[in-house]
Amino acid sequence: MLIPIVCLSLLGQATLSATDTITPALYDVVIHEMMLKPAPVAGLPPFEYLELRNRSSRPVQLQNWILAVNKREALLPACLLPPDSLLVLCAPAAADSFRAARVLAVPKFPSLPDDTGLIVLYNNNRQVVHAVSYTPSWYGTTVPKGGRSLEMLDPSLPCSGKANWAVSSAAAGGTPGQSNAAARAVTDDTSPDLYFTEMPDSLHLFLHFSKTLDSLQAAAVDKYRISRAAVTAVTVLPPLFNIVSLQLSTSIDSGTVIATGITDCQGKESRLKNTLSFARPQLPDTMDLVISELLLYPPDGTPEFIELYNRSRKAIDLQTVFLCARKVDGRQGPWKKVCSSPRLLMPGNFLAITTVADRLCYYYTCRLPENIQEVSSLPQLPREEGGLQLLRRDSLMIDAVRYMSSWHFPLSAQLKGVSLERLDYNRPATLADNWQSVAASDGYATPGFAGSRQWLADGAPATVTLGPAVFSPDSPGAESRAALCFELPGSGWVGNVTIFNAAGRPVRYLVRNTTLGNKGCFYWDGFEENKVLLPPGVYIFLIEIFDLKGQVKRWRQSLVMARKLN
Repeated sequence: MLIPIVCLSLLGQATLSATDTITPALYDVVIHEMMLKPAPVAGLPPFEYLELRNRSSRPVQLQNWILAVNKREALLPACLLPPDSLLVLCAPAAADSFRAARVLAVPKFPSLPDDTGLIVLYNNNRQVVHAVSYTPSWYGTTVPKGGRSLEMLDPSLPCSGKANWAVSSAAAGGTPGQSNAAARAVTDDTSPDLYFTEMPDSLHLFLHFSKTLDSLQAAAVDKYRISRAAVTAVTVLPPLFNIVSLQLSTSIDSGTVIATGITDCQGKESRLKNTLSFARPQLPDTMDLVISELLLYPPDGTPEFIELYNRSRKAIDLQTVFLCARKVDGRQGPWKKVCSSPRLLMPGNFLAITTVADRLCYYYTCRLPENIQEVSSLPQLPREEGGLQLLRRDSLMIDAVRYMSSWHFPLSAQLKGVSLERLDYNRPATLADNWQSVAASDGYATPGFAGSRQWLADGAPATVTLGPAVFSPDSPGAESRAALCFELPGSGWVGNVTIFNAAGRPVRYLVRNTTLGNKGCFYWDGFEENKVLLPPGVYIFLIEIFDLKGQVKRWRQSLVMARKLN
């Protein structure tokens, strides 16, 4: 018989005494499952719940622990949680509804937000034991209407965040008090990269990392170097431990910070992205910050994005700027925050704003994931025609665009999945000839980084190179494929590349009516049109490009494909 009150379920464990319990360390007890939106039900009671798991080898007394959900808190009653066991937390009215071995009714159980929330578990000394900060993207590509929980996949990775959570696959919609249906071993290959900074005053600097850090190791002063000052104190900020506060020895307005030897809670270190410049933020004036790219008609399951570019010499705090749609009659739509907390955008940097970063970067290449900012919502922008404004908090207009779908490249077969990019950041966004479809050679969208169209000016010579002179699909490394690279003047070019064998027969249509950026490469692996590897020999590339002005350029180049002899 299951008695759904944890303290009653432990009556048989009379041998446990106060000396058997421990003062838990960070991550000894973790939030293991979350039912955020129980209705419409799939098979479980229509109540929110959380599930805790004791990962340690000793019993843990939960009396006077604190459960915090956003700004609301609840005190946990006395309850002894055995080692390697599960406990369901819920409101008192829901306790009798769960068929679990251990259920704890929590007075004033905080409501769990459906979409975005921060849940923190503190011990009785108000020390963080575990915390999760979730968004709708944690559900994956499809957010269920309700009745399905989020489950931790691998308890051995308690600080891996979204990568370690998935929607429950249980028929009932969740597994309160039981092993998680979604449980599996997870490999977390991500590293704690330094993403961005904020500078509240001249004596303090906040470093934002991509994931939770080893909070003890990251608190060492010698891990940080500032170009114009010494670091006198370091605090790794709870509850997520992904922000580091540095106190500086002297007042400075700008500089460079280097973080070395910083690891996540699994011991992984970032050796590539550990340096950033910073400066005291200044309010942006008109055209300091510009709208640089718009994805208005995304592929199915992929979110829209709006990209900004800092063309000024100022460090701009993005918490001070807003986006809003402007309707045909001139009325403004709701203002949307670019960032809900301080974030510096340094000169010459991009930021793409979207609702679900993972889904955006699954479909498109995000070369700089640190330049992707997730927000709860974007302005509602029509696909065919609309207006977008970038505003300062005091209503100063920083930039604005009135776009039309006709701005896309006229020969594009379809607009779905193709973003509009601004060609010249110094010219007004209102000019139709200052926007064009992102080239197919750039992947149809470039969220958070510069597309190739800005790299070369009109009038530069067109160049095409093919190499290596001899390549072999059987070889390792760069010589296993041929690379056809180009640099083109201006924008609006369309390309075709056909590969012929020595007898003059076409064997591969490598590029067909593809829009081109100013710079890029196409690759050939030696396979013909039907994915059959071709024999060794000489192959000729016929390259043709043209634009809407009637300009046509052609090249003919050749190389040798070699094969290993059996």
